[in-house]
Amino acid sequence: MKTLTKVKLINWHTFSNTEFEIYKNALITGENGTGKSTILDAIQYVLTVGKCKFNKAASDIGNRTLESYIRCKTGIEGHEYVRNGDVTTYIVLEFFDEKTKDYQIIGTVIDLPSGGRLNREFFQILDSQINDVTFIEERKVLTKKEFKNKLNTNNQQGFFKDTIKEGERLFGNALGVKPKYFDLVTRALAFKAIDNVYQFIVDFLLKEDFVDIQNLRDSIKHYKVLEEKLKVSKKECDTLEEVIQFYNLYLGNAFQIDILDCTKEKLYERELRSLIENSQKRYQTIEDQLNFIQQKLNQLHQDEESYQEKYHQLDQSLRENDTYNLKNDLKKECERLKKEKEDKHKGYIELLDELQQEAKLLKELRIQKAFIKVLENEEYHTETLSAHLRKVEQEIIEKTNKTEYQRSSLQLEITKNVEQYNQYQEEYTSLKENQLYYRKEIQELICLLNEQLTKHFGKSIEVKPLCEYIEVKDEKWRNALEGYLNSQRFDLIVEPEYFEYALLVYEEYKNKRGIYGVGIVDVAKLAKYGNVALKETLADQLECKNTYARWYVNMLLSKVHCVDDVTQLRNYPTAITPTCMLYKNYTARALNPRIYNKPYIGLGAIKIQLKTIEQQLETLQQEIKQQKVELEALKNTQSLLKKSNADKILYRIDLLDKYHSLEKEYQEVNERYQKLELDDSIISLQEECEAVKKQLDQTKKEKENALMKKGSLENNLETFKEQLEQTQESYDVLHEKIIQFEMDHLELSQKADQKVIVYLKRFVKDFKAMKNEIDYQKSVSQDKVRQVESQIEMKMKDYNNEYNIGFENSLKDIESYKQRFHQLKDMDIVSKEEKTRQAKLKCEESFKTSFISGLNEKIENAKKDIYELNKGLAQRDFNGETYEFCVSPTSRDDFKEYYKIIQSGKEYMANNLLSETLNESQRRIMDELFIKLSSVENDQETEKMLLEYTDYRNYLDYDIKIKYNSGDFAYFSKVNKEKSGGETQTPFYVIMAASFEQVVRNRNQNEGFGCVVIFDEAFNNMDEQRIQEMIKFYNEREIQTFIAVPPSRASTIIPYVNTRLLVIKQNQHSFVEGFRDEEL
Repeated sequence: MKTLTKVKLINWHTFSNTEFEIYKNALITGENGTGKSTILDAIQYVLTVGKCKFNKAASDIGNRTLESYIRCKTGIEGHEYVRNGDVTTYIVLEFFDEKTKDYQIIGTVIDLPSGGRLNREFFQILDSQINDVTFIEERKVLTKKEFKNKLNTNNQQGFFKDTIKEGERLFGNALGVKPKYFDLVTRALAFKAIDNVYQFIVDFLLKEDFVDIQNLRDSIKHYKVLEEKLKVSKKECDTLEEVIQFYNLYLGNAFQIDILDCTKEKLYERELRSLIENSQKRYQTIEDQLNFIQQKLNQLHQDEESYQEKYHQLDQSLRENDTYNLKNDLKKECERLKKEKEDKHKGYIELLDELQQEAKLLKELRIQKAFIKVLENEEYHTETLSAHLRKVEQEIIEKTNKTEYQRSSLQLEITKNVEQYNQYQEEYTSLKENQLYYRKEIQELICLLNEQLTKHFGKSIEVKPLCEYIEVKDEKWRNALEGYLNSQRFDLIVEPEYFEYALLVYEEYKNKRGIYGVGIVDVAKLAKYGNVALKETLADQLECKNTYARWYVNMLLSKVHCVDDVTQLRNYPTAITPTCMLYKNYTARALNPRIYNKPYIGLGAIKIQLKTIEQQLETLQQEIKQQKVELEALKNTQSLLKKSNADKILYRIDLLDKYHSLEKEYQEVNERYQKLELDDSIISLQEECEAVKKQLDQTKKEKENALMKKGSLENNLETFKEQLEQTQESYDVLHEKIIQFEMDHLELSQKADQKVIVYLKRFVKDFKAMKNEIDYQKSVSQDKVRQVESQIEMKMKDYNNEYNIGFENSLKDIESYKQRFHQLKDMDIVSKEEKTRQAKLKCEESFKTSFISGLNEKIENAKKDIYELNKGLAQRDFNGETYEFCVSPTSRDDFKEYYKIIQSGKEYMANNLLSETLNESQRRIMDELFIKLSSVENDQETEKMLLEYTDYRNYLDYDIKIKYNSGDFAYFSKVNKEKSGGETQTPFYVIMAASFEQVVRNRNQNEGFGCVVIFDEAFNNMDEQRIQEMIKFYNEREIQTFIAVPPSRASTIIPYVNTRLLVIKQNQHSFVEGFRDEEL
């Protein structure tokens, strides 16, 4: 122990050059105004390294200053100070180390020049007593400079410090005390009654020991830096996504233009087809006109016959002879037969033409070759033809039904293939955007959780399946990995804090939306799989971009050993080969290729799927193309089958026999008539017939005119027919072009077909109006395309300016933007999210170890210290009373919940703040505390808040339990205002002793220390027993007391102290008389 043994004052108020010795505990007394408090202020000035306020006990205001002490302020008018001019003051304390038997002195030297600034230094002189050091030479007080020079001259080792901070370090090392000692000295000297027992215990009994959260704050700063980088990347990604969204809008408008162009072509096809139909009707009209002319010709023919009849009547006389009559009858019969033959000739020729057309049709249909051969040989026998025609009719019916069935089936296959093609195209588009295409239930749940979690937690939350967080290291093992994981590839990874709400969302919507069979991983349960052995297992064949994904993969695959040959499978409980032979539960089986043929793991799966789907699209496109060709062939066959007139021909086939019979009869009659025509015996009546003959000729002339008109119509019909054929040819070319386009652009063609239906419904057959409307819509879409293109280029420019990337500001470089977007979205952001997550986990771990555990340890240490203090107090009787310090959980609302959790004994998970043992309310409370401590601001308010929450004392409440000999007890906080001064003072001195005991730096190292406590008017309301017990209490703790009391109280305390000092004042000079009792 280092004890204060002597005090020297030079030029300190009324003490010009005074020194006095101290042995152990000291009492100083004297009448008011003699200088007791002046001595106390001098000692505390050194022991506080100049931080004290003077004469605090005498006045709460503290009206003395350092200058008033040095110059000795009198307050007398005209003679305000005793010392004027240049003054140097010394306050020197001498200490003796009872263990090493060495002396040292500490103190302060202060120069106060006349009209100048005060100049002060604190000093320590080793291995010296006060009497060994020169302060005054030749009756002159040495200045600071002279003092230092004198020390050097005398070879005395002195250390000088001119700042409070350095002085505290110097004196702290000299006395072996902690920095808090310098504050406690002033508090002890300025004692007043306890008003707030809680604050008093906090200030004096419990040491100020804040939880060190610098590591936590450093971790948080690192986390914030990573979080900010992640935000920047996400912002860049969002900016690029806007560019791509506008580009997709651009493609959509461009696609609409293509649809409109295709619609226009299809409508033009309809227009040509309508034109052909109208032309065919016009063609029929001309044919009807020809028929009308033919009827007129028939009428003229009848008129001609009538005139011929009259002519024959005038020639009646020529008929009197048999020869003439026979000739006339034969002539009439011949004319009748000829007319009948002519009447049937047209039908006969038409029937023959129809037979030839039917034969031509059957050739195209490649049926009824025997019938075709009969017709080619011109074997027009009714019975033969009838038999063949009946067969033709039957086969036409059968082939029509068969063709319709084939067409319907083929159309259904085409529809299915087109739908499959569109699905493949949608998958292809998604894959090109680096997005895997999942089945409906998976995609539905992903979208649902992203939407609901983001809405509930008020921040962007993205849920992904396991396969997007992992990559295959060696493609050799891809099939094994894909096949073994199977549907678990699509299990969703949700961060622990969101799992419970995600589960509630799944439960609510599973039946509403038909979402079944999709897993959500409870990753909070998987932390134990973070450090399992992976060597030579399937888990080691995967790289994981996410910690939680790694845990899940380790759980699923860390026990599945990889072997190269099936003969090695039995060496392990569970093993698999690259060829997908699995050995598990003592059973070997081959994984179904259907599971792994379509890979999903990582970006490698996207490349494989893209290659596969490109082949599928090409194959399916060729298949659809071939099917459409076959469909057109079937349609053509149906069209040909519809042209068959076999049934109608069969109905009129007997015309052939009738015509042939008539022709034969006509030839026989005509031969007989020609023989009689050569007879010249009949001449007389011929002249009479000449007049009628003229009329007959006139009729014939009209007939000729009608024939000329008929010829003109036939010429017009031929010209119209050529135009119709040209239109048909244009239609066929356009039709073929459209069919080919449909094969190459299935989706676009389907959209165009839908628009065609809309336009036809709206404009009926006004093709010009349709064309105008399409041109208008196309113009609008082109304007939109130009507008969106301008917006894209503007956003590209903004992006390049903000991120200084260097891409071109045009659509030509859109692929660079898309590649950058996917690089960010699928790789960089995923990586940064993982790093940020790890940094956050590190913060939470630091929160657990640095703060919670540290805080809990300090709370327990405080309880232990108070327990030890109470053990000593339990045996100490203060006039029938003993004291016990009580500590309990705080009642403050802002701290008590934290205390309950911290002291509950519950452990936090090593990798997650949200312990399974904490309920939701407790997790929320601890989250709030973590957020408060996570502040990286350096402002004064934040620092104050951090100090408050890292001070373990704020988590407890304190009181003093007063126990009486009767067995009763009371709490100081409740009775302090009702008790006498002695009763309320005792706990103060107990707490002060405990406080000073804590600031002794090396107590447990068995090294010397010096702990001096100054009390002004101490124990003034305490009885002798309490005083005796209290001084013993201090002595036991090796605390040296320096007590100032007025003379009226001195007699009470003198018996218990070793040194008694009396301050005497004469005029403006004070001095000290000392007495000591070494036997106490």
